[in-house]
Amino acid sequence: MDQALLDEAVGELRALVALDGGDVEFVSALEGTVALRLILEGAECRECVMPKEFLEQIALDMVSTRLTEVSAVTIEDPRG
Repeated sequence: MDQALLDEAVGELRALVALDGGDVEFVSALEGTVALRLILEGAECRECVMPKEFLEQIALDMVSTRLTEVSAVTIEDPRG
C-alpha cells in the first residue's frame, strides 16, 4: 500500500474533521482495511463531529479513490 497516498487521504479527512474541532489519526492498514482513530479532545462540541458511520463512508471514498485495493475503513470513535 502506498503510504504517501494513504497519508494524503488521511490528511484530507483530518482537514474535514478539524472544522468541527476534532482530529483523525492513522492506526493500521491490513488486508484492504484501513483503521483510523477519531480524536475529540479539542472539540468544543463532541456531538457536532460527524457520526462514525458517515465519517467511515467519507474516509472510504477518499482512500479508495487513491488506493483501489482498500475496500473498507473503520474508525475508532470515543463516543462509543
